[in-house]
Amino acid sequence: MKPIIILVVIVMTVMVHAGELINNVYVEKLDNGVTAIIKERKDTEAVAIQVWFGVGSVFENDRERGLSHFLEHMLFNGTKYTKPGEIEYEVEKKGGSINAATSNDFTFYYIEIAAPFWEESLQYLYWMTTAPSLTEKMVEKEKPIVLEELNRHLDNPKSVLWDTYNKLAYKVSNYKHPVIGYRETIEKFNAELVREYFYSHYVPSNTYVVVVGNIDRDRVLKKIKETFGTVKGKYYKPPKVPLEPPQEEIRTKVIRKPQITRAYVAIGWQAPPVTSEESYTANVLEEILTGGRTSILYQKLREKGLVQAIYGGYLSHRGTSQFLFYFITEPQKVETVKKELLKIIRDFRDNGVPESVVEDAKRKIINSEVFAREEVTHDAQSLGYAASVAENIYYDINYTENIEKVTKEDVDRFLKKYFKDNNYTEVQLLPEKN
Repeated sequence: MKPIIILVVIVMTVMVHAGELINNVYVEKLDNGVTAIIKERKDTEAVAIQVWFGVGSVFENDRERGLSHFLEHMLFNGTKYTKPGEIEYEVEKKGGSINAATSNDFTFYYIEIAAPFWEESLQYLYWMTTAPSLTEKMVEKEKPIVLEELNRHLDNPKSVLWDTYNKLAYKVSNYKHPVIGYRETIEKFNAELVREYFYSHYVPSNTYVVVVGNIDRDRVLKKIKETFGTVKGKYYKPPKVPLEPPQEEIRTKVIRKPQITRAYVAIGWQAPPVTSEESYTANVLEEILTGGRTSILYQKLREKGLVQAIYGGYLSHRGTSQFLFYFITEPQKVETVKKELLKIIRDFRDNGVPESVVEDAKRKIINSEVFAREEVTHDAQSLGYAASVAENIYYDINYTENIEKVTKEDVDRFLKKYFKDNNYTEVQLLPEKN
């Protein structure tokens, strides 16, 4: 799914109460606050059904750390109408797939299935996300499973690297906390807390039901109104995430682990939130620097044998985002790679990016979007993300149009604004010294 970005808040309204058809995407805010997003696709036999919530670790308080992720597990433990495992069995029996994802900024549950089964699949997600069995017995059953997942997370050196990076990069907002939470909070979860969190966050005003595929729009809308449209709950919308103060110093940390034989290094700069128009510029710069084998960093670092792998780009959030680079190399090459990486960025910042490079990157992004849209799941995810996280459906609908508008001057301005010599965060994961 494409990253999400930027500074100047887009002012178009996300939803229209009476319903609106925008570029074959039908959007309607139901009377109880649920937002229905439906896209008919006659070029496929598949249907993606997704239910998005403005729920994530960034909105958790100190006793709730990890609760959004924990609830993802809980919602697969049966409902008031089904036994544990029954929905998964029915979906898979029909050749479909069912899963969920929890992030800092969002949570969503999804089914991809053949078109004839869309109606019962929507019913399954309705039961899961509005009537789960949040009993004390199920909470106690799930806690050791999640704690074991936490153990694996903590035993994974690369997870430790990213947890460390976030704690260094974020001083104000909850992006400094891991999505999975902490042992001391998970162990204290009980049914009362789980239910309180669920019924105050998984409410109609914070719910986005997305259906994309070979369906009839009117039938889908009718079904959504008969199910999600009947749910009651108090009003809740995610609060604004506080922006970090501008970083004006280099923050570094070195981690050494005995099981590590190579060096893993993350370097990143603060970047604008997804609601900013600068996000499109960030996407173009990402394509220029790390977009595959033709990208600048791949050519100058990977092809020359300085790194074994190089990744990175714009990691978008509701609040302060990051523009990250992550490379794997031999321990003795770390400083050489870092020096070359910083030199590439500095040269672009001081001298500008060639216009032909910017135009080529834009063309690649637009072409890749065309191919990605063939998958109903990608199509639905882009719409769900736009509505629930960017809080603007036009973020997705006008995405390629806004990419096309990015200019060389925009990219040059972005580099000068965000990429200073003394305002980055760096974490190195290295082998233990001999």
